[in-house]
Amino acid sequence: MPAPVPTVAAESARRSAAVLSTLLGTLLLVLGLGIAPLLGAGTARAVEPEYARLSLTEITPSTVTSADGDTVRVRGRLTNTFDRPISEVRVRLQAGSALTDAVQLRTGLMASSAGFPAITALRTVSGTLDPGQSTDVDIEVPIAGPGGLQITDTGVYPLLVNVIGTPESVGVVSVADSRTLLPVLSLPADPGRASGFVDPVYEGADPRLGRDGSLAPDTSAPAALTMIWPLAAPPQLAPGGLGGRTEPVRLISDDLAASLRPEGRLGSQLESLSELTTGDRFDERVRSGLCLAIDPDLLVTVHGMTLGYLVSDDPVDPRAATSPGAGQEAARAWLGKLRKLAQELCVTALPFAQAGLDSLAVIGDDQLTATAVNGVADIVDALLGVTSLRGITIPAVGTLSQAGREVLVGQDRLMAAVASSAVAPAGRDEQGRYQSGPIALQTYAVPISAAIGAAGTGPVVPSIIPGWQQPSLRGESPLSRRQSAAAALAFPALTVPDEGAPAPIIGRSAMIMPPTYWAPTPDDAATLLGMADLLIASGTARPVGLAEMIEYLPEATEPTALVTPGDVDPLVAGGFPVSSAGAQEIRADLALTAQLQGALVGSRDTVTSPQTYVAPLQEDMLRAVTTPQSQTVATARELREMRVAGTTATLRRMVEAVALLDPGGRYTLASERSPLLLIVRNDLALPIRVRMDIQAPAALNVGDVGVQEIPPIGTRQIQIGTHASSSESATVQIAMVTSTGVPLSDPVTLEIYTNAYGKPLFWITVAAATVLVLLTARRLWHRFRGQSDPADEDRPEPDAEELRQASTPYEERLDRARHEHVEAAHPEDS
Repeated sequence: MPAPVPTVAAESARRSAAVLSTLLGTLLLVLGLGIAPLLGAGTARAVEPEYARLSLTEITPSTVTSADGDTVRVRGRLTNTFDRPISEVRVRLQAGSALTDAVQLRTGLMASSAGFPAITALRTVSGTLDPGQSTDVDIEVPIAGPGGLQITDTGVYPLLVNVIGTPESVGVVSVADSRTLLPVLSLPADPGRASGFVDPVYEGADPRLGRDGSLAPDTSAPAALTMIWPLAAPPQLAPGGLGGRTEPVRLISDDLAASLRPEGRLGSQLESLSELTTGDRFDERVRSGLCLAIDPDLLVTVHGMTLGYLVSDDPVDPRAATSPGAGQEAARAWLGKLRKLAQELCVTALPFAQAGLDSLAVIGDDQLTATAVNGVADIVDALLGVTSLRGITIPAVGTLSQAGREVLVGQDRLMAAVASSAVAPAGRDEQGRYQSGPIALQTYAVPISAAIGAAGTGPVVPSIIPGWQQPSLRGESPLSRRQSAAAALAFPALTVPDEGAPAPIIGRSAMIMPPTYWAPTPDDAATLLGMADLLIASGTARPVGLAEMIEYLPEATEPTALVTPGDVDPLVAGGFPVSSAGAQEIRADLALTAQLQGALVGSRDTVTSPQTYVAPLQEDMLRAVTTPQSQTVATARELREMRVAGTTATLRRMVEAVALLDPGGRYTLASERSPLLLIVRNDLALPIRVRMDIQAPAALNVGDVGVQEIPPIGTRQIQIGTHASSSESATVQIAMVTSTGVPLSDPVTLEIYTNAYGKPLFWITVAAATVLVLLTARRLWHRFRGQSDPADEDRPEPDAEELRQASTPYEERLDRARHEHVEAAHPEDS
């Protein structure tokens, strides 16, 4: 469709506006201020059309120290994304004031140009940049002094790289920018500062200031640095699988295989961490302050992949078509590296599958809760061959509600790590430790988590950080995000509150808790570990291992209330807890799973134990209540419903796997006491105990066979004793249930026929016996009197041969018979 032709008036107005914009922009650039100061430093940046894109490639030094020069150099790549040329392209750096609150780590990057009052001179980049054309950007400015960034103290400073240009028909505008953070650990020599040197022996002198004007790090209150390194992934095991290697491992996708490879998200993390245990790149103390926090569900899944696995076409249907997975070797290699690494580093367990505490509270199943928070350490220890740290819970969301607190208390878990925005203490603790009822809490700053999570291949935003605290990362380069992450890690160590100023909730603790599913690249990981190394070496931070934190955390005395972080949806802050209806479904599946487990039989001769056999079904319920990270609530609900449906389908299949074989409807008993024969089929991998529930009329007494054990993958014939008191047909209904009361298959209805005649048959039998006795008595009477029995009078007399045979001994008759048999067989010999 052709573009509309502008009217003369409209074209004239557009040209007038362009000229005015050009004049105003030129005037503001000459003043070096821009219009933002009129709006105040806290004003958010305005949404402007995209003219170009700036990607930073180098910031030197990435952390300012006295050992570096007195300048900062920034390099990048600028690309014209506009549909017209951009002329007079120039660049300048702007710096804001040192940040004083962790929230400013994010909001400081969202401010307008007025939030960066220190402005350097413009440097020419290019005369004209055509559409789609790129050029290098390179600018170097003093850290302090005229024309520099005006940085005169240690701390973390927001840095704006601002590119100015004149797009055709637009005028002079900021065509692109990039925002990041610049940590300043110490400052090099400076004549201006040297003039104000006062010997530290005098009261009021700055002990950090050297005679040459250099400024040393502030080591007066080293931050307690504890860095948690989470290793986790969204649940990948397809629901409805049975354990003990009785069924192939099924995954809902093969995404985890790519993540485990050396270039993948989880693979690159292990590659980066291995540098802590090999070589001398990092101080040994860096390792002592770091702890791996591992989701046991990830270990269970990866271990299953090492045995060979399938990818299901329909995860809801446990019997759906599958295709072979491609990550078996990657899983073996990754798990082997992790086992080796775990021998050298601190290890602790996250809640299983990042199950939400609020969801566990709604479900109210003690065994499921115990598996989620107390049984996780045993899983990690068994699969990694280590002894992990126990006692502290790290909720997935970073919040703890009253219901969640009761869940932990019920499991005797009396320590947790939560976000500082989830507590509201009356006073402030120096180490950020607080007491909520019987639970001791260690706090950490979520803005730091957000800044660290923003680095890597896929920025991850903590769900409890409000939108107004989260800057747009669109167009920000990996280097700018990495730089901000490292500066955020350094913030607690470089920011010492002034005397009399309110201390932060986290105090002087620097517990670093990245988002659970963060994706740092090797460069990101090396930068973060390098920053921790620098802070410890400079004395601005001291490593505090998680074991030490756990040791002293129970000493927390400052009381605090538990709150929902401001401007955060309570549903999200609670980890998207399961609904009452959903909890009812889960409880029903858990109850049925427990009943089936109780009926199964395990021994040394069986392939597995009943507990191991059904454990994946219980774990599926924890995966169903996993805490959403980056998914929408709708997506999380779909995944939850999928997992519950898959588990329910398997339980139904298990119930149907044990059944009575219907003999055909009619059954004839040979006599009144003939047994009733039934055949039971068991397609499960374990023996199962069952009993019969039989409904029969009074005329047919059916015995009770008690509890019967049916062998696995086979059938068994069961004899049921009967006693019929009538020859009439009887309808018998036979149902089968497990020894724990679970109905199995459908009841069988039989029409029973018996050859039973009741009392007539009894009297006939009595009469026949009487006649037999009388006849026998008569014969004996005649023989006693020496008389022949009248019944023998018509019998012929025996001849001579019969008499001879009767008088011949048995042995002689036997020999004669053998001789006659031989003669008959060999007549020629005779």
